Amino acid sequence: MVSQKRISILVSILMLSMLAMPVLGNDAGTGGDAGNTTSTATPLPATNGTYYGNLTTSSDTSDYYLINMSSNTGIAVKITYPSSADFDLALLNSGGGYIDLSTNSGTTDDVTSNGTSVGGNTVYIWVDHYSGTAQYTMQIWIFSTGSSGGGGGGAGSGNNGHDAGTGNDAGNSQASAMLINATNVSFWGDVTYSTDTDDYYKVSMPAYFGVSSSLSWNSTVDLDLEVYDSSGSMIAYSWFSNPETVSVNSYGGNDLFFRVFAYGTTGTGTHDYFLSFTFDNMTNAP
Repeated sequence: MVSQKRISILVSILMLSMLAMPVLGNDAGTGGDAGNTTSTATPLPATNGTYYGNLTTSSDTSDYYLINMSSNTGIAVKITYPSSADFDLALLNSGGGYIDLSTNSGTTDDVTSNGTSVGGNTVYIWVDHYSGTAQYTMQIWIFSTGSSGGGGGGAGSGNNGHDAGTGNDAGNSQASAMLINATNVSFWGDVTYSTDTDDYYKVSMPAYFGVSSSLSWNSTVDLDLEVYDSSGSMIAYSWFSNPETVSVNSYGGNDLFFRVFAYGTTGTGTHDYFLSFTFDNMTNAP
């Protein structure tokens, strides 16, 4: 008869051997690692999607993804991760050169192809480890750029800008605000100091619904987010953070206007921002 002591020893050895086995990644649900170079990048479809991946301090410090872009499209990518880690994000062209780079020290990084033609070409997404071991969430948005770099729906005024993927400016006042449908959505836009400091978006709120909005950006300039009612009265604002966040829960059935504003007189140049809207049914709210 096998002694209890021998069984215990065998079980201990088995458990130690299992712990010693290498842990395989499951980046983007593939069951493996996304690859550490552009030549070993994991292919992803050229569609909107949310994926999950992992980076570690010692054994897996880079994840590369490959997307073959459809003609007349652009791409935006965002990663989020715990505060215990610091990851960076880059968007690369087919030759491995930088299209956009984000090295924020917070818990989010985002990049976009806006301003660079990538339709019909291969792009690489590079998630890079700076510190810590953690899982990240990666969101990808594919948007239409039109045959000449613009395109898509929406209405706005101005000759420049690529707000909400339309190729147009969102408008510099409530009267010229770009209409956004009241569905959960995220998109990119830009503001330019001295020539396009304001972008207004109009949302016709469904009855009994509330809305939250978040504004983030990569650069060191100061962008603000404000909400106005149809009379032009400010009803919510966020001025001192990145991301800026606002919530409005008592204006169902009314029009709301969201203002993205490039604050200050010392800023220069054009700056991309990432704006998201989340709508909540407040019918059963206390």
